[in-house]
Amino acid sequence: MLSEDKRIKSKEQLREFLELEYRRFPLYGRRYISYFLQLSEGAILRRHTKLLRYTEYHMNTGHKLRGAFYWARLMKLQNKHSMHVPINCCDKGLTIFHVSPIIINTNASIGKNCSISPFAAVVNSDIQDLAPQLGDNINLGCGCKILGNIVLADGISVGAGAVVTKSFGEPGIHLAGVPAKKIN
Repeated sequence: MLSEDKRIKSKEQLREFLELEYRRFPLYGRRYISYFLQLSEGAILRRHTKLLRYTEYHMNTGHKLRGAFYWARLMKLQNKHSMHVPINCCDKGLTIFHVSPIIINTNASIGKNCSISPFAAVVNSDIQDLAPQLGDNINLGCGCKILGNIVLADGISVGAGAVVTKSFGEPGIHLAGVPAKKIN
């Protein structure tokens, strides 16, 4: 879970988060119709981003009724598409590449500009309160698993199908394999 100072607590912060994350899903021309009717994958991911960030904003600022409304809509969308991205877990710049199963532990902390591919999992191993802590600019490949109370430094790329079970403190490296090892 993100620390209190990194959470969305003002409309300016909400706007900043959304502007950064909406760059991947611009709206123009026919895309307005696609977004309104939820016809494309980009439209679904844009809606997910909006609901996630609005839920965080309203829950963090004490707007309980509006927060509950957005949370219910977010849970409905996430359950429909098997995505579990809890609120106040991911810093700004979160990128989800495809609508697919994604699991992130409620206590995990993910830094800025994280990219998540399909079937990625960031979960604890045994103890519920201990979860992975990921730095900034992390790339999670298809089907990778981050397990346990570990810390990944900034700029790490985790390859497809890799299982990370120990911490890596060196920034900017690539991990692959089962169990994951540094490959460059």
